[in-house]
Order: sequence, then structure tokens, then C-alpha cells
Amino acid sequence: MFLKTVYTIEGNKLKIKCGFITYKPIEISEIREITKSNNIISSPAPSFDRIEIKYGKFEEIIISPKNKFEFAKYLTSLNPNIKNNITEQ
Repeated sequence: MFLKTVYTIEGNKLKIKCGFITYKPIEISEIREITKSNNIISSPAPSFDRIEIKYGKFEEIIISPKNKFEFAKYLTSLNPNIKNNITEQ
């Protein structure tokens, strides 16, 4: 059974909910880098077409928004210090 996964941006926070699990909100100001990922570890990413978000000192999370490029571009518009390695294909 696939659980509904939702990524929302509210104010300066990225909120992630996967089924009945709600992850701790990520401060967009703490995001350091966004890159493509082929990692198959368990994560709130229902697709294998994933991106990795590095934030805080050592934290990271793998997600799979429908439009990775627009998602990364929007996060970068909120925090221009993010190193955005996602390119439009």
C-alpha cells in the first residue's frame, strides 16, 4: 500500500508528511545544498527519481517532489545561499 506523501512550504519551513508520519520541519534558512540522488534508502520519497536536501550541520533527507527543478528553484529563491545542483532536463 502506498501512503500519500506531501511536501509543503509554510513561511520559512519545509514540511514533510508521509502517510501518518510527520517529519520535523526543516528551516529553509538552514538548507545548504540540493542534489539529485539515486540512493534507495528508506525515505519520504515514493519515487526513485529523488533529490537530497542537506541542511543544518550534518542532516540530510531524500524526497521526490513531482517537479524537482521548480521545487529546487523555489527553495533557492527563498534562500539564495543554497547550492542548487538540480538542472532542468
